[in-house]
Amino acid sequence: MNTLAAYVLAAPLAVAVTAATIRPQPEAGAAAPGGEAAAWIRSKAVAFATSEAGNGFDDLKGLDAIVGDARIVSLGEPTHGTREAFQMKHRLLEYLVETKGFSIFSIEANMPEAYALNTYVIEGRGDPKELIGGMYFWTWNTEEVLAMVEWMRAWNERNPPGAGRPRLRFTGFDMQHPRLASRHVSEFLRAHDPEHHPRARADLDALDAYNPYSSALGYGCATGRFPVAEAAGKKIRFTGWIKTRGVDDAWAGLWWRVEGPTPFFDNMIDRGPRGTGDWKEVEIETTVPADAKAIYFGLVKPGAGAAWFDALRIEIDGVEWTNPDFDLDFEGPQPRGIIAADPSRGPPSPSYPGALDDQEARSGRSSFRLEPVTNPAALTPADAAARAKGIVDHMTGAREAYLKQADARAVDWAIQNARIVHQWTGLSSALGNSFDHRDRCMADNVEWILAQDPGEKIVLWAHNGHVGRAELWGQKWMGSGLERKFPGQMVVFGFATGHGAYTAMGGAERPGLRTDNALAPGPEGSVERVLASAGLPRMLLDIRGARADDAGSAWATRSALMRSIGALAMEQQFFPCVPKEMFDVLVWQEATTASRPLGK
Repeated sequence: MNTLAAYVLAAPLAVAVTAATIRPQPEAGAAAPGGEAAAWIRSKAVAFATSEAGNGFDDLKGLDAIVGDARIVSLGEPTHGTREAFQMKHRLLEYLVETKGFSIFSIEANMPEAYALNTYVIEGRGDPKELIGGMYFWTWNTEEVLAMVEWMRAWNERNPPGAGRPRLRFTGFDMQHPRLASRHVSEFLRAHDPEHHPRARADLDALDAYNPYSSALGYGCATGRFPVAEAAGKKIRFTGWIKTRGVDDAWAGLWWRVEGPTPFFDNMIDRGPRGTGDWKEVEIETTVPADAKAIYFGLVKPGAGAAWFDALRIEIDGVEWTNPDFDLDFEGPQPRGIIAADPSRGPPSPSYPGALDDQEARSGRSSFRLEPVTNPAALTPADAAARAKGIVDHMTGAREAYLKQADARAVDWAIQNARIVHQWTGLSSALGNSFDHRDRCMADNVEWILAQDPGEKIVLWAHNGHVGRAELWGQKWMGSGLERKFPGQMVVFGFATGHGAYTAMGGAERPGLRTDNALAPGPEGSVERVLASAGLPRMLLDIRGARADDAGSAWATRSALMRSIGALAMEQQFFPCVPKEMFDVLVWQEATTASRPLGK
């Protein structure tokens, strides 16, 4: 996964730090929208009175023309813990179901676990709180999602079978957990393919012990925090020597990150040493913005193989920096100043430690080594993927035989669960870009859901990053995949908020799930600052008509910073995007509060 993407979206099971060099600064000319932008926004905006569902649609009349005859409406969110964004998505779902005939809802949650909620939504069986909790992710385990689920159930009660409308269904499209999908596959094969069941069960048992996020499938990271006052506004040159062995599926590199209104990140993904090689000197150069709020730096090596780091140097405006709290030569009995940890995720997994090594050194007597602890008895990523694919291939080939014993929906659902297991194995960074893989699979799963009911329309719930149709930060997101699959049939809503609080997991200094994380003010030229200039507390803004040659709307066609926070609390909250390339509609909520968790 892209490190930046991990910070931005922090998917509930984020994996692997592999970010490209990012210098997220808005384009020249985007910083001062002036009165033209405010006037254009006010002329196009659909101002709405409330984010809460159940208040009719008089203030949403402009939505009919915005949605048109779209088959897919994708609803984003600026964080994974914003109450009013969740409430507005509920309200938009209500509108789309009641007035536009949408009948399928699908959320960024594991597919079979989300489908379990459909039993309650359709039939009223089960406890909705327990079923929401069964989707694993605390992000959806909230009062706001429960209220939406209860509304969906009530709608189905008011519209029973035969009433002329399809049942409203609850589904999910993610694929980060295999356990329930594996159980569905095993139960189906036991009942309908008993001869093949023992072999498949043996493969599923082996996969049960496999973890694509651990061992050589994860990443090694070491981190130091640099004094901001010594570097702000100055030129930094960070150098070091790296030796590699068997780094065939990733790279080794130094990294430097600046947090603040003008962020910076570089981890050498595009030029770090790979494969097996002797000591090589590498460097990162940048001018630290004067408005920097925090600076982190360190060492990174994802995937398999080993890398040694030594003789690090930091120059500030050409003068070598020294500090007794930092041992950049790794000559002490223990690492000092740079430790094996990632500031966004805490200490590393025991399967990927970082430590001093007195058997290798570029200078002096020791270096710092990043190398995973492997388990020879465990499945390799390729073996895991092959076993899972074998099950899919067998069940796909036997489909006609299965149809003689079970109805088509049951058969296709079992095969889809086998695909979920196979998709999950592909999350390993050793098999390629796991973040691209996840979004590609989510788009495939949405396509599968729609294929089950060809004439029906779907509402998607996910993070802004996932629903956006542009390829951003080097990643191909779910939205871009859906645009290719369903060209011209999707409308994408991106959400933005100005100030308030949000729910997220805190870091090492503020551990646990917290609802008091503060939203940082939008920097000058950010999408949030432009939207706020119109003076409307809540609005929907169709930006499809924005033009680069129009003074009022050009801001939407240029790269600008926009808030994007996932499941982790973040100091750096704004990242570059071109709004019009990402979204069709912006949903602006000036003030928002934290989502309200149902439990732990």
